[in-house]
Amino acid sequence: MHQLRFPAQQFRAMPAPSGRARVGLFYCPASAIPSELMDWRDVNPREVNPRSATYKAIVSTLMEEPERFHERNRGITVVAKDVTFDEKRQEVVISLADKTQHGVVDGSHTLHAILEGQKLMSDEPWPAHVFIIAKTGIDPEQIAEVAGGLNTSQQVDLKSLENLREHFKGLQDAIKGEPYHDQIAYKMNEVKPVDVREILYYLAVFDAETYNGNRHPVALFGRKEGIVREFARQAEEPSRTDPFPILISKAPDILRLRDLIEKAALAQQNVGRYKASKKTRIRSESNRENTLYFLNEKTNGKIPLGWIMPMLAAFRANVVWNKPKGTFTWIVPIEELVDMSIERLVGGILEVHEQENSRPEFVGRNSIAWRMSYTTVSQSILEWQLKRERKRS
Repeated sequence: MHQLRFPAQQFRAMPAPSGRARVGLFYCPASAIPSELMDWRDVNPREVNPRSATYKAIVSTLMEEPERFHERNRGITVVAKDVTFDEKRQEVVISLADKTQHGVVDGSHTLHAILEGQKLMSDEPWPAHVFIIAKTGIDPEQIAEVAGGLNTSQQVDLKSLENLREHFKGLQDAIKGEPYHDQIAYKMNEVKPVDVREILYYLAVFDAETYNGNRHPVALFGRKEGIVREFARQAEEPSRTDPFPILISKAPDILRLRDLIEKAALAQQNVGRYKASKKTRIRSESNRENTLYFLNEKTNGKIPLGWIMPMLAAFRANVVWNKPKGTFTWIVPIEELVDMSIERLVGGILEVHEQENSRPEFVGRNSIAWRMSYTTVSQSILEWQLKRERKRS
């Protein structure tokens, strides 16, 4: 059990209207907030971002109008094992036992700013006070919901809450040992190059349970949060027909395929002159030394997502779904199929790109791009099968 003490002239405690939860409320001088509280933030779904506007506003009030801080800041919320008030010493004692259940569920930016401010104001009077809410008796399975409900001033994205629920563990296990396994951001403001929402997006377009040769996942483009929401639903209410467990079983292959496509597309003649965005071309200075994290390689250029996604989803034609049960198999080895298909794939994408006024994001929303790409890969598979049959005969 770890105990932290907070000076407070007054303390109020009240029971929740139902259940066994209790809430303690008090103001504490900012100068007296214990630095050890920073070590108890595992329950918070958001990383501290000192560059954010929210953080800068907190610091501004702390430094320039500290006597107003308690009025303008909503404070820090802590989930604890126990909270008591030592009347003799005029201190609130917060007891913490388990970092997966106890700690700062809201107000990490406030806490971080205060502790940084303590370093600057150590020799001067500091009138800043912070409001602290201490909650006890919260069921462990409700921690994510409590954090999500509190973190609303800067909305917490769904992926962070799913990480808190440990629903990403299956994905983490699937890519364990891959060179990029520690490069994925599962929490908001986590400074890592690959967003887990992108990974779920790459997986989702291979859902052969939902999509086929006539129905393509065009509507998923630009809707990463909706994909995470569907992932969350399947994690909360698992079913034998859920696609995500099957997709996750092939995550290393799918992610590698995504980068193989980009690498092969960049090798196509004259592709570098096309626009990757409104202001840059595929081989503009800013796109040089682009990292393909799933191949652990660097390339000279960057293919826009609006091109990548229709081409990647096309390789769903190469999937034998749920065989063996709980995973899927490839009809043609993916490296071989990429080599056979890439020239025609890129050619089709460029046609749509020009039709869409050189706007890659419009290509990603164009159903023709997805259908043409799927047809191209399907044709390559047939060619591969015919070639193999001729060899056998």
